[in-house]
Amino acid sequence: MSFFGNLFKKIKFITKGIVALNVLLVSATYGVLCSIYFTIIRKRDLAQWSTARFYYYLFSFIMGMKINVDKPELLEKLPAILISNHQSELDIYMLGRIFPQKCVVTAKKQLKYIPFLGWFMSASGTFFLDRSNRESAIHTLNNALNTLKENKGGLFMFPEGTRSYSSNPILLPFKKGAFHLAVQAQIPIIPIVVSNTSNLYSIKLFNFNSGEINIKVLDPIPTEGLTKDDVPKLTEEVYEKMNNVVKELGMSNIYGEHVSLPENEYTEEGEIELNNESNNVPASSSTDGTLVSESTSLLKN
Repeated sequence: MSFFGNLFKKIKFITKGIVALNVLLVSATYGVLCSIYFTIIRKRDLAQWSTARFYYYLFSFIMGMKINVDKPELLEKLPAILISNHQSELDIYMLGRIFPQKCVVTAKKQLKYIPFLGWFMSASGTFFLDRSNRESAIHTLNNALNTLKENKGGLFMFPEGTRSYSSNPILLPFKKGAFHLAVQAQIPIIPIVVSNTSNLYSIKLFNFNSGEINIKVLDPIPTEGLTKDDVPKLTEEVYEKMNNVVKELGMSNIYGEHVSLPENEYTEEGEIELNNESNNVPASSSTDGTLVSESTSLLKN
């Protein structure tokens, strides 16, 4: 690409990024107001769902994007732990489309103090995790699971623990925290697989294009009767299922143009070795609650 072509691409990326940020701020403001409203009418657990849909439709209209979901009815099989691949900042848009009613997220404590976004998250019932205090984080997750089971709701998590920013359809190794939570609570896991979105949005490639994202919701995976000893095998089985679907979905669809991507990024090193001990203790990210070790009991039977 020529110098001017690269310059135009970067200007387009920055401009659309500013617009997208403003869409997020408007949605967060809406979220604060609707959280107050739903709290007053005692339906606070609908606040994050309402805000997610508002953000999705506003972002879709302004940014020229769309999300297609296969088997969305499976998202209503609650209570459950919902998990998805974690690619980039565009995952917030994905959450806007698929976020079920009575579902909440966990987030690192620092997000609580961000104007508008933090206010909305606090008002809507987000469970904030203090990553520096393991005992506090476990207590927060314990409360989240109790609330989830009581309200027959969902908890959304990213088992990769961090954004991959990959320009090819791959999964990072899974942390085991989400699976420990599901087993401790004896509730199903609902895997959600998203097509690679780097051709639509990539901070590394300066891509910010209009197009369609494809999502496939897999059948809920039961955990009744499983114990913490079954978590490694469960993690491996779910990873394999999701990894196959990630490759099947491939890239997202771009409207009216072709965006070249780096070749040969995917290597065998991108595959997971789940028996590696480094995967035993989960790591947290902006919306994952994976701070539980195998020996931790989060829920009493």
